[in-house]
Amino acid sequence: MKLTIHMSPADVHAAGPAIEDVYIVIDLIRATTAITTIFERGALRILATNTVEQARKAAQLVPGRLLCGERNAQPLPGFDYGNSPAQFSRADLSKRELILTTTNGTRAFYACPPQSICLAGCFYNAHAVTAYALACAQRQQSNIAIVCAAENGYFALDDTVCAGYLAQEIQHQRPDIICHESVTAASSLYQLYPPPQLAKYCHSIQQVINSGLGEDINFCLQQNVSSTIARVTGQEQQTGLLILEPVSTHS
Repeated sequence: MKLTIHMSPADVHAAGPAIEDVYIVIDLIRATTAITTIFERGALRILATNTVEQARKAAQLVPGRLLCGERNAQPLPGFDYGNSPAQFSRADLSKRELILTTTNGTRAFYACPPQSICLAGCFYNAHAVTAYALACAQRQQSNIAIVCAAENGYFALDDTVCAGYLAQEIQHQRPDIICHESVTAASSLYQLYPPPQLAKYCHSIQQVINSGLGEDINFCLQQNVSSTIARVTGQEQQTGLLILEPVSTHS
C-alpha cells in the first residue's frame, strides 16, 4: 500500500489518478471542516458545485435545499449560509439537503476519479477519516492519495500542513505503508507549522480573520474532535452535482 500527497488538484490530473485508489480531499480553511460539521448537525446530503451560477440553478431545480457558499471568504448574496463551520455547528440541519460552492474546496472533489472512494478530511476528523480510508484501501488492496485543494490553483500552506498531519495518522495506524517523498515534505511542514502557529504564516487564515470570521480558525484547527466522515457517493442526474453523504465509521 502506498501513500501520496497531491499539493493541488492539478497534481492529481498530472499523476493520472487511479480509479481504485482512495482519495482524501483537504480544504482545511474551510470547506472540508464545514462539510464535516454539516453532517454532524444532521444533514442528509451536500451537493457540491464549482460555480455560483451552478449553485443558484440547482437551488431553483430542487426547491427546499439550503444554498451555501463563499467566494474569497465572503458569504454570497441571497445564500442561506456562507461556509462557516462555527456557524454550522450551531445550526439545526436535521434531514436537510445543502448545495455548497466554495472558492477552492468543492473544485478539488471534481479532480478525483468519479468512481473512486473520495472522502472529506481535515484536522477536525483526522483520526476517523484516516482510519476509514485505510480500511477501504486494505479491503480493495489499493493506495491512498491525499489531495490538497490549494488556493486558486497554487500551493496552500494550511492544506499541506493538514495533509502532513493526516499522513502521520496513517503511518501510525499502518507503519509499513510506503510513502512518496511528498509525504516527507508535508510531514516536515506540519512539524514546522503546527496549530496554532500555522495561523501566523497562512494567507487563507489571515483572509478569513480579516473578514471578521476568526472564530472559524479556532474551529478548523481543532484536532480529532469528530468521528463524522463525508464521502462522495455519486453525481445527481437532475443537477449534475457531486453528492456527498455521511458514512459510518464502522463501515
